[in-house]
Amino acid sequence: MFLSAIHPAKPSVYNNWTVIVWLILGLMFSPLSRSSEGTTDPGLVEVISSLITSNRHPYLLHNDIYDQHEDIQALYQLNSYQLVWLKNGALDSQVDDVLALLANAEENGLNAQNYDESYLARKWLQIKAGQDKSPQALALYDTALNIALLRYLSDLHYGQIKAHNVKLGADIILEQVSLAGLIVEAAAQKKPSELVAKVEPVLPVYRHLKEALSRYRQLARTNNFHQFSFIQTLRPGQHDSQMVFLRELLTALGDMPESAETDAKNGKLYDASLVNGVKNFQLRHGLGGDGVIGKSTVAALNMPLADRIRQIELSMERFRWLPRVKEGSLIIVNIPAFQLWAYDSIGMETVPPLNMKVIVGKSLNKQTPVFMANMHFLQFRPYWNVPRSIVKEELLPKLRLNWSYLAGQNMELVNNFGPNATVMAVNDETINLLSRGLLKVRQRPGRLNALGSVKFMFPNDYNVYLHDTPTQNLFKRTRRDFSHGCVRVEDPEALAEFVLKSKDGWDRQRISKAMHRDNPRYVQLDNPIPVIIFYTTAMATADQVLFFEDIYGLDNPLVQALSRPVQKKTADTVVLTE
Repeated sequence: MFLSAIHPAKPSVYNNWTVIVWLILGLMFSPLSRSSEGTTDPGLVEVISSLITSNRHPYLLHNDIYDQHEDIQALYQLNSYQLVWLKNGALDSQVDDVLALLANAEENGLNAQNYDESYLARKWLQIKAGQDKSPQALALYDTALNIALLRYLSDLHYGQIKAHNVKLGADIILEQVSLAGLIVEAAAQKKPSELVAKVEPVLPVYRHLKEALSRYRQLARTNNFHQFSFIQTLRPGQHDSQMVFLRELLTALGDMPESAETDAKNGKLYDASLVNGVKNFQLRHGLGGDGVIGKSTVAALNMPLADRIRQIELSMERFRWLPRVKEGSLIIVNIPAFQLWAYDSIGMETVPPLNMKVIVGKSLNKQTPVFMANMHFLQFRPYWNVPRSIVKEELLPKLRLNWSYLAGQNMELVNNFGPNATVMAVNDETINLLSRGLLKVRQRPGRLNALGSVKFMFPNDYNVYLHDTPTQNLFKRTRRDFSHGCVRVEDPEALAEFVLKSKDGWDRQRISKAMHRDNPRYVQLDNPIPVIIFYTTAMATADQVLFFEDIYGLDNPLVQALSRPVQKKTADTVVLTE
């Protein structure tokens, strides 16, 4: 169901290069090094041996090739130690196709300079002009092209930052992908242009981000938008000379149609069409949608398109860290967006995803973690098993002052959280046992229950899950980081219907009835649903691109990591999520 988004572990630094060289030379005489198409090329083996020994490639500006040792060796072993793109010295046109892939790296939010595209293109022109067509030169060029291609495909598939970024649930199955095998196959089939589709994320949101990146880059190239400066908050019906510039920006961004007509003869009125455009803009940028242009809205309007482009690129990078979900349903919670998206099908986005507001962990000290796990069941009318941290920090001080506090919150002291738990009386002795962690507190199902009428379970190390909440008024807030870490959902009934859509008999009416029963009820899913609790400040749907505030301050560390030299980025482990 998945392809790994975690970069395969690399071996420690080789202490004895001689062993490696002799190993490669020995492959010349191994049955694995021959194919029906030809025999091993001793000159190529010599080139590869020299590259591994020196740890450098003379045809590359980013010439430290340690990170590609295993892959480049595997690639040529699969190809019987023959040239991949310059077979028998032929100036194969596929080289131009590979160079085109590298040149188009920016379309995927990557930097073509990291793959020496310009340098390799100039070298290719020299070879085609006959300046150096010796077997040694062709072997060096073939290996250089493949090292660059391996780097590119690795960055597309695993991400540029080789870090432990997203914790994966224990039940998520990972598969490895052979980039070397894909390259050899593409060369044999003369289809290098198809390599990108085989390694990039297949999630709908990634596809839409890629489209948004192209659009925003085009806007940045062709426009120089006005910087807005309002003396005071601008409300509908008021006048300002900047309205013509506002109309221009909102039209270009797609927040209002080009055909929108102005209600003012002089064009200075903040009229109904502009108000609707501003509301759309605000909603896309996590600013509510009241149509009032205050400081936050002005700041968002003045944000350079280059910064928005960077947000999209960072988002695409983060999605590369995830396993490749091939098919089936998927739920994504984006923390800074305070929203949830539930997709019916990954492979074919036939209907818009279910979308709703969520409440996430407090940004100061109760941050919702970033991870991925499989949802296996949900529980109607759940007990809330109060976490030890909340018992210690919040309940015990109140309980010591007032023994009846738990009863007032519909809570009870129990010896365990199981179905056969024994309810304990509240007194000095049991409060002391509770303070020592020997007793527990749970909240009974009902109107006050912190989990509301249903919780959605996907086992994980953080004990985080999705659930209903009795405090529905908080969903009216624009910024919604109020929880202790779990995720509260705005429309639990709709989410339950989505989760149970393939389970016979569970229609909206039965779900509603289960949410109002007296006792808990577990419902096991027929097919687990992947849940991604994610952090990114840009998202995209088929209709729009969305931007959000970096509430946990995680964008700048990623920008800094990506700005470091290629060799440094790929060698280090960088923690970019909390």
